[in-house]
Amino acid sequence: MAAARDESRELVHRAVIPTDSQRAVAEYFISKQEERQTIKKYPEWDRARVCPATEVIRARRELAEVEEILKEKRAEQKIKRKCVDEQWEDAREEQLQLRQSLVKFNTLVKENVEKRERAEQKIKEEHERQEKCKLEIEELEQKLRCMRDTRDKMQRNVGEYRKYQNYLDRVVNETGEFQSINEIFNRYETLVEARQALSDHQDRNLQMLEDKGTEIHHLTEVKTQVLMGLNNKLAQLQARYDQAKAQALKWETIVSKIKETAAAKNLELTQVKACCWNIYQQICKRKEIPVKVASEDVEQQLIHIKRTILELKRIIKTVKKKVREEKGLSHRD
Repeated sequence: MAAARDESRELVHRAVIPTDSQRAVAEYFISKQEERQTIKKYPEWDRARVCPATEVIRARRELAEVEEILKEKRAEQKIKRKCVDEQWEDAREEQLQLRQSLVKFNTLVKENVEKRERAEQKIKEEHERQEKCKLEIEELEQKLRCMRDTRDKMQRNVGEYRKYQNYLDRVVNETGEFQSINEIFNRYETLVEARQALSDHQDRNLQMLEDKGTEIHHLTEVKTQVLMGLNNKLAQLQARYDQAKAQALKWETIVSKIKETAAAKNLELTQVKACCWNIYQQICKRKEIPVKVASEDVEQQLIHIKRTILELKRIIKTVKKKVREEKGLSHRD
């Protein structure tokens, strides 16, 4: 029996008490919300009466509970805020230490980089100096080879032209006209310069003649083109003159026709004005009214004539109507 009781005790599920206050409060509010959402049905005789005082008491009770929970939450929030502030302070100290270590490491890295750059720059300068020395050595060796080649060539030339020097010495000794070989060279250079000067003078004269011939030919072509252009322009002007003359004759004919038409229209206008004036005078005479409109004011005369014609039309219409009425009465009789 005791074993059965122990087994029955072990089969009972015990509620787990949460250690986290936030989770406990959340579960409490969730359970309250579920209780509110569940619909409870009570019998009609057990239904509570609706009373404002009861509702107020219930609301105050809930408000007190909520305020108590809020106080607990605020206390928990203060404790958590204190812990968070301590954690933030520790994090700031760690960040400051990390920043200082980073600054030191960055300074060390910069110094190492600068040392490395200086070493690389020195190595580069040393390589450049070695290359420059090698180039200078090669240039000097090349110059030395050129000078040796020049020396050998000059020695060959001296040996080759030795016979000419002997010949010139013999000329100086035998002729007696020259005192040394330099005088022979001077005479030769003078003659060559004179020949060159004469040749240059002749070339300049020939070039001048060619330039003048080319200039004359160019001027001839230019003047020929100018003359052709003037002839073309003269032909164009002559054509424009003929065209303008034909247009002038045409417009003179049109102007003469316009003048004739204007004269005819003017005559017709004069006749119309005279007719209007006569009609206006006759109307005034028949109506036995004085002539108030001037003979030049044709517009007022036409207005008066139009008004008279309209009056006559109304009179004729009225007369015709009366005649029809009289005829209708006679037919009835």
